[in-house]
Amino acid sequence: MAFIDARTLPNATRIEADLIIIGGGMAGIAIATEWANAGKTVAVLESGGREMDMEIQALYAGTGAMRAPGCEDRPIDEYLIQSRVRALGGSGNVWGGKCGPLDPSDFPERPWLSRSGWPMTRGDLQPFYDRACTLLQIPAFHRDFDRDPLTDRPALPIDENFFSSPREYSRISGRTDREAFNRFRTDFADAPNISVYLHANVTSIRTDRRGRRVQGLDVACLNGLRHSARGRAYVLAAGGIENVRILLHSKDARGSGLGNHSDWLGRAFQGHVTFGVYENAEGLNTALCVTTQQNMTLYTDGRNAHCVLATTLEGQRRFGTGNFTTTLVSANTPPGAADPAVLALASQLDGASAQSIPCFFMAEQSPHLESRLTLHEGHTDALGMAYMHLDWVYSEQDMQNLERSIAALGDALGAAGKGRVRWPVERSQLLAILNQSRHHMGTTRMSADPEQGVVDADCRVHGVANLYIAGSSVFPTSGIINPTLTLMALAMRLSDHLKQELRA
Repeated sequence: MAFIDARTLPNATRIEADLIIIGGGMAGIAIATEWANAGKTVAVLESGGREMDMEIQALYAGTGAMRAPGCEDRPIDEYLIQSRVRALGGSGNVWGGKCGPLDPSDFPERPWLSRSGWPMTRGDLQPFYDRACTLLQIPAFHRDFDRDPLTDRPALPIDENFFSSPREYSRISGRTDREAFNRFRTDFADAPNISVYLHANVTSIRTDRRGRRVQGLDVACLNGLRHSARGRAYVLAAGGIENVRILLHSKDARGSGLGNHSDWLGRAFQGHVTFGVYENAEGLNTALCVTTQQNMTLYTDGRNAHCVLATTLEGQRRFGTGNFTTTLVSANTPPGAADPAVLALASQLDGASAQSIPCFFMAEQSPHLESRLTLHEGHTDALGMAYMHLDWVYSEQDMQNLERSIAALGDALGAAGKGRVRWPVERSQLLAILNQSRHHMGTTRMSADPEQGVVDADCRVHGVANLYIAGSSVFPTSGIINPTLTLMALAMRLSDHLKQELRA
């Protein structure tokens, strides 16, 4: 097993391989696994060790704030450290294992949403989704899944604007099955062509004078040693924030960040957040008051395969919104959480007794220029790299997407005689009540047009012959589902492309 502590190498060691992967997280490991015994040498450069170390984790320090119209700004300085893990396996160490593909509606251009559309279809990505599912040991996602498990009837049918979107849980997760996850993040290195360098921090990517080709990497250790790395092709897979940081520190021929030819580098930051209230003193908590007599286990079992309610493409077009989901938390309503008046009204109008099921909502955030990462000049870490600053910006359209989608779901449930929605939140409270995920997307966005993004459809940085980016930072739009399965599918697609390139 070729694990090497870069802190123990002689100073100024040059690491050489055909393929160099910067980052040993889920995307980097997926690519390295694909290259095991492939006949080319691979070096994985991972900043951390096998376990989290707070001195290393401190390299993620930075500043940030969330902004949205009609809301008070929310400081999120701690988010830049707490939402990532700088160790072998990356954020997979704390990931809960939830998986799902992006919806088919996430890929086409949606004229009512600015900057929507991927340079590929869901069908193009489907074979790689299947391979990612195999690696994560979960069933593939191209089967019918929206059936009541007891009656085999459609699960909570509402109308053509909403459907049941499936989720699965992988055991290849640091929080679910530590032993299985440890095998995933180490077994690939048994291959004789793969070397993993721990405690190896890439601080800069060096190119030729025109910025058209990468010639090497600068590598630093916290004990003061400095190394270099050189390969034929390079994959930057350090995460949605750190990918940008390394590129901004790597100046191109014009003196701006490498890959910043279009001024999109670091822009279009998109995250996933959940909206819900569960501890209202008067019992006015976020919930679906459901009057259907069908078994709701398909929606309320959050630890096994389950579904969420999602908006179809036709629904998004009709409502003028982005993607939207409703996740039911538990069928057992805690004491005081039910609003008797709402339950009684729903029961009277729908002709069936109602149950109150706590839920949370998620709404797609659109890519905006103002939602961005920048270097926090004047504040540097132990390696001399500038801190990152995150301006996480929601627009008026984003807020309307959430509000219109919730209203549309309530209207549809009522019209179908299935229930009601309880949503006791004013616009001014939205930033204060939301919970952030660890999903960092869009900051090195994929685009067919070099002027509209950072990488092309093959995840190659526009204008740089041998530099590629892996991870959710390449997503043009965020969708709703956890990004892990999609970023791994894209990593496998990238791996196939690199095998063709390096054979040539």
